[in-house]
Amino acid sequence: MPLLVDLFSNDLDSSQLVNIGPTEAAIYRTPEGTAFVDVLSQKPQTRMPSKNTKDYDMLKWEQELREQLAEKQGKTQKKLTPDEQAKIKAQLAKEATIRKEVTAVVERLQRGFGIVSSLAKGPPTDATAWTGPAVQNVFNAIKDGAGLLVGYQAAQTYLDCSFQVSSRLGSLRQFIGVATLRAQGVSQLPPEYEAEPLGGMA
Repeated sequence: MPLLVDLFSNDLDSSQLVNIGPTEAAIYRTPEGTAFVDVLSQKPQTRMPSKNTKDYDMLKWEQELREQLAEKQGKTQKKLTPDEQAKIKAQLAKEATIRKEVTAVVERLQRGFGIVSSLAKGPPTDATAWTGPAVQNVFNAIKDGAGLLVGYQAAQTYLDCSFQVSSRLGSLRQFIGVATLRAQGVSQLPPEYEAEPLGGMA
């Protein structure tokens, strides 16, 4: 048991989440080879014909029509300059590094939450040997944004630990955990736990 406690404590160490925010989480979910951050997002200024040009109305209408057609097709026929290609390549490399780092964190979190959940729902153990560090580590990881990376798994693991609370509380055990998470502003909860107003759970 001490080895398991050390393992899930290291896996759920919230310090690994310090540099991971919504942008890094979104990059992690973006397929390899696709940039999440659009480094060419500044739309090029379309040069409109001068009002003094002959057939100005006709030229303007043609230009607007071309832009609408390009938008409908979902792509512009613009060829990238070497500078733009270099920017995209650099961004893809940067995001690949971020994705690799975040993937390693996600794998550790999933293993840590999995160990705690298995202890909580598995065969009987000496709960006093692991519940304290488990609840503390799981809660800290949730507070520091683990839900951005693993979704409901983080909150569900915390709720699984409620099975180790005194059986005298009966069915209320899990809802004490739900109320605690909601009071802390945790948003990555399964929808069924969000239905009742928080005040009604007090």
